[in-house]
Amino acid sequence: MNYNKLPLTVLIFFSVSAMFFGSCSFKSRNALLKTPYDADTVKTVRVINSLDNPADYYNLIKPEDELAIRNVQDMRLIVRDPQLGSNTTNNQQTYTTFKVNANGEVVLPKIGAIKVGGLNRTQAAAEIQKAYEAKELNAPLIDVRIANAYIVLLGEVGKQGKYIIDREDYELVDLLADAGGLTPNANNKMLRIFRGDRSNPEVIMVNLSDYSFIKDPKLKLQAKDVIYVEPRRAAVSSQNFQAYSTFIQVGFVIVNTLLLIYTLTK
Repeated sequence: MNYNKLPLTVLIFFSVSAMFFGSCSFKSRNALLKTPYDADTVKTVRVINSLDNPADYYNLIKPEDELAIRNVQDMRLIVRDPQLGSNTTNNQQTYTTFKVNANGEVVLPKIGAIKVGGLNRTQAAAEIQKAYEAKELNAPLIDVRIANAYIVLLGEVGKQGKYIIDREDYELVDLLADAGGLTPNANNKMLRIFRGDRSNPEVIMVNLSDYSFIKDPKLKLQAKDVIYVEPRRAAVSSQNFQAYSTFIQVGFVIVNTLLLIYTLTK
């Protein structure tokens, strides 16, 4: 392109336009998991599209679940594993995973099929322990976890990611503690929980600034829950301002460069 033939105003127009349209991509970069019910705050807890399933439905064992099982006394008494050598101590923390079949049964070494479908992890552990005791296993102490019973935590928290539900009373406040709490940019008046069928989920909105949320039974977490802590508007505005500032600085550099080219080629 021959800059000699372009008026200065046209050059500046192109540079400013590029800067403006490029900055538009920042307007929605913090938009995540928005719903038709968005707001900055709720009174305490608000439930949209409430589910009829029992409160513990998603934490009960179902076909295709993966059970992580160990004998707290000594896992070598249940299953042989090359990793569990003769030097393994009784404090071995290794779990062995078994899948629940279509009949709601898990097939285990020495005792065969055990019905665990419809039980929670504590009940399943009791059934498995009873079966091993009947086989005269030396004082078994069975621990069971549902390996695929996880929660997804996103947004303004210390540590985002997947968290395994390892007990029946795992609640929202426990999850936030495990995640290292909220970041300074978090909007503590608007946390969202998406629960159930992903195509038509139940949406639970929580105001963390009101301690009453601790008493709400809906906030006992369930497998496959997705929890999102959104940023404060002030934080978003600050980030957007920084983004715009960067583009403005780049714009000034472009304009100055074009002015220099125009001056040198005049």
